[in-house]
Amino acid sequence: MKILSMAICIIIMLGLAGASQYSFGTKVTSYDSDFGAPLRLYGAPNPGAAFSLGYWETGVVNGYDDTDVVYLHQGVSLGAAGRVLSNDVRLTPFGYLVAGSKVTPQDNDIGMQLNALVGTNIVWVNSHGGPGHDLDDSVYIHVGLGPNTVTNDVRLSDVSGLPPGSKVGNLDPDLPNAFAVGTVTTLDPIATAGLGGLIAPLASVRYIDNNGNGQYDYPDDIYLITALSPFPAVRVNDVRLSGPV
Repeated sequence: MKILSMAICIIIMLGLAGASQYSFGTKVTSYDSDFGAPLRLYGAPNPGAAFSLGYWETGVVNGYDDTDVVYLHQGVSLGAAGRVLSNDVRLTPFGYLVAGSKVTPQDNDIGMQLNALVGTNIVWVNSHGGPGHDLDDSVYIHVGLGPNTVTNDVRLSDVSGLPPGSKVGNLDPDLPNAFAVGTVTTLDPIATAGLGGLIAPLASVRYIDNNGNGQYDYPDDIYLITALSPFPAVRVNDVRLSGPV
């Protein structure tokens, strides 16, 4: 039994050794150690067919608000299947558990009911007027309507010192930020959460299989792919959706 326990510990340590040291919400540069790392698409044998966006209704206010915790969830985030699972990622903080942390079986939010963020867009702001999304452009989960940030949108990258995982407030300086547009009237989303909160396109959220076991789990790093490529590897401007483990 002692030998078996030691073997399990060694396997876990080897998996964690390959995990990223970079913080949640940071963007990849060509100088980073994870640049060019191979990416996998989430799917079988994992518990769902895709990642989704959902929130735990804490009940302080009925409906989505600044007290609710937002998750990157495995599978649909609505109905009986919509429960917080181990290795779901908190996209906003929960108590002392920071944004970008993964849920473990010991955490108080595991098993909580999730509501889907249906029709939500992951979008970006063209901060400096360049031809496309770059390292200086901020990224948000946009949970409202219209072409601008709204209260309780979630920052997925640093915005003028306001950290990833924080929600936009009524008096925040980025409240009037306008999102990049594909046309005059249409947002230019990186991804969209549809039925059950499922993120589409599926390839917009991928992970590095750090421990090589063929499925997504605790040591693996997750990325928002900001420009889809036929080559499934981490690229410049991709956003890290999980933090160090």
